[in-house]
Amino acid sequence: MPAFLFYFLYTIQNKSKWIPYLVILIAYILLSEGAIYTITQATFLLFFLSGWEIYHSTNPKESFFRFSKFVLLILVILSFKWIPMFLFVHHVGRYFVPDQFSLSISDLYPIFFGTSQHPLLSQSLTQMQYRYWEYGNYLGQIPLYLLPLLIVTKRKMIFIVGLLFLTILIMFGNVDTISPVKLLEQLPIYSQERVYPRWSLSVVMLYTWCLAINIQSLTEKTKHKFKIYQSIVILILLIIHTIDTRKMNTKYLDEIFVLQPPADTIHNQEIYPITISTFTDYGSDSRMLPALGANASINDIYENLTFYFSNETIDSKNYHGEFFLHPSLQSVKPTNWEPDSFTFDSLPKGQLLVINQKFHPGFKAINTENKPCSWNGYLAVPIQLNSESIKLKYSLLGSFRLYNPWEKSQNCSVLFPRFLGPNWN
Repeated sequence: MPAFLFYFLYTIQNKSKWIPYLVILIAYILLSEGAIYTITQATFLLFFLSGWEIYHSTNPKESFFRFSKFVLLILVILSFKWIPMFLFVHHVGRYFVPDQFSLSISDLYPIFFGTSQHPLLSQSLTQMQYRYWEYGNYLGQIPLYLLPLLIVTKRKMIFIVGLLFLTILIMFGNVDTISPVKLLEQLPIYSQERVYPRWSLSVVMLYTWCLAINIQSLTEKTKHKFKIYQSIVILILLIIHTIDTRKMNTKYLDEIFVLQPPADTIHNQEIYPITISTFTDYGSDSRMLPALGANASINDIYENLTFYFSNETIDSKNYHGEFFLHPSLQSVKPTNWEPDSFTFDSLPKGQLLVINQKFHPGFKAINTENKPCSWNGYLAVPIQLNSESIKLKYSLLGSFRLYNPWEKSQNCSVLFPRFLGPNWN
């Protein structure tokens, strides 16, 4: 990501024949990796840094046109990569359950400068489900001691320091109503952000950039006869820093995955995944992959694609199937199932079809006038005609609509005389 940002910003002010292709190659690698965090953070930083670079260029108008043409070139050439990824995020992104916890100021030191980075020594962050070593952003003791250098930042770099502190605020997460995360979550893709501490990736890059510029400024002000000694000191500090970060950030797989992978004990024969409470894992690895292999939906703290945290699981006494009718509690099965489309044969009048997954307004009913609604947070459709068949399909256009899943207008409000009761929303 730092290389992508550097070469991208370089092309704004400098004409080059080959560097644009290098940027496209790096962008292709980032998209191929499939890590949404690097893509969202790189886009966020480019939004601010490109404007900063254009403002300080010798010819802002020419730099702006060069920037616009370059962005269009990347989007067109890599459309075969970013469009499917964009569609995927908006199709299954409705299942993502963001981590509602936020960091505290006291968490910053152990994340960047603490001594518990090694997998065997790591501890969970305050109120968080994740561990330091998952981020791999140990800065080291030397950058900690060089923190006062930010005071002598050049006027041109004050914007970068401000962006650094803005990124730290984002890293804290959804702290309060004035948090920048509140605004960021209104944007597509960013609304599915799950682990804000991973913005420490951008914090490390910006902080390192500021330190490098300030050290360069001090070097330029040093008298010529002292530069040899200054170079020796910098070299020694780099060696110490390299040893320190290598010791703390290296992850030994045999120490992380200390157990043998468990045998697959779940065999779901249905065409749709069933919801289970847990899946035997082996140490630090996510349970999502073996669960998906077993055609199961699971409350996994890593990448829960099909789980709503209050979902009833198959071992619960309140579990009535992945698809059931209320209030009869009769289990039904779809005639056709896809992650974004459910088709059901004729269903009895006066019932509510409830689907054991989180409600999202992006779902539309294709062959009925009834609109999907939120029933206790679950996706549901009222059945108001005899022998009515239903097809539900997820609409990409509907996924862009900002919503509150608990607001009254989206709750199931059609009342049937057969079952008026406290559980009806």
